[in-house]
Amino acid sequence: MDFSKIFHHSSKDRAKGHPTITADEKTWPKEWKTIYYKAYPRLPKIDLEDEPPQSALFSLVKKRKSNRDFTRTQITKRELSLLLKYSCGETGLLLEDGRHRRVQPSAGARYPIEIYPIVFRTGEDLRSGLYHYNVKDHNLDVLWDREFSDGDIDKFFTYSWVKDAAVALVMTAIFWRTQNKYGERGYRYILLEAGHIGQNIQLVSEALGLKYCALGGTRDEFLEPFLGIDGISESVVYALAIGK
Repeated sequence: MDFSKIFHHSSKDRAKGHPTITADEKTWPKEWKTIYYKAYPRLPKIDLEDEPPQSALFSLVKKRKSNRDFTRTQITKRELSLLLKYSCGETGLLLEDGRHRRVQPSAGARYPIEIYPIVFRTGEDLRSGLYHYNVKDHNLDVLWDREFSDGDIDKFFTYSWVKDAAVALVMTAIFWRTQNKYGERGYRYILLEAGHIGQNIQLVSEALGLKYCALGGTRDEFLEPFLGIDGISESVVYALAIGK
C-alpha cells in the first residue's frame, strides 16, 4: 500500500497520536492557548501598508470568523445553491482541452474533491437528507431523503454543537484522480484543494450572512458508510458546518 494510503487510513483512528482534549479550556496547557510568531529582531524592517482598495472581498476577509452558536434554523435552497456554486462549482470558462474551470485551483485540473451536503432539518424548499453536489449539472443528487435525530448527527461528528447547524458540507477525495498523474505527492495536492474549497465556503457564507465552522472532527467509521463510499478509493478529508 502507498505511504499516503497508510497514513490516511491510520489517522482515521483518533486513538493513534491524538491527545485527549477536555471540553474545559481552563484545563488546557498554556502552549495550546498561546499564539506564536516567528520574527528576526536583529534584521532591518520594511513597514507594509494595510489599507486595501474599495472591494467587498477585503471586508469579507476581515469579518471571517468561525461560529459554533448555531440556532437550528434551516438555510434555503437558494443559499445552498449559491454556496456550492461559488465555493466549488464551474465558472463557465473553458480550459484549452474543452473542460470547464472551477472556482478552486486544482493540481492539473484533476478535481478530486466531491461534496456531500447533509441537510439536518427540513425547510420550506429543502428537505432533510443526504445529497451529493453534481458539479457538471449544478444540481443535487438526492441520495437519501430522511430525518435526523441529534443522536444520528452526534455519530458523524465529534462536536456536540454541530447538530445545531442547518447543514454539514462533507468533502471526500477520490484519490486516483490526482495520484494517477502525480503519485504520492498528489496526496498533498488533494488536501490543498480541500483547503481552497473550505476557505471559499467560509467567504461565500460570510457574503450570504451565514454562520460556519470548519470541522476536523469527523467520525469516519460512521460517516463513510452513511455516504455510501468505501473509505479507501474515496474517503472523507474535511467538513464544514453551516447555519444561522
